[in-house]
Amino acid sequence: MTDTIEAAVASAIQTVLRDTGRGVTSVEEQMLLSADLGLDSLDLAQTVVLLERALGQDPFRTAGGGRTVRTVGDLVAIYRQAAGL
Repeated sequence: MTDTIEAAVASAIQTVLRDTGRGVTSVEEQMLLSADLGLDSLDLAQTVVLLERALGQDPFRTAGGGRTVRTVGDLVAIYRQAAGL
């Protein structure tokens, strides 16, 4: 993951995993948030808070509110869309 949004998403997920006593060596766009990374709804909420701080936006409050997020790539796409990319 090379761009700013991808890096922020990977960093936020790694922070949540580390803070909850779990570790992951890499975060790839095709990884499933639940099955591959073990994130639950609280973990995802914490990830969104970290991303709001890092990127200055919460797309789930606006257009992305009803979107399904299953993979890291889905999360990246929502933030890219919110940023107009």
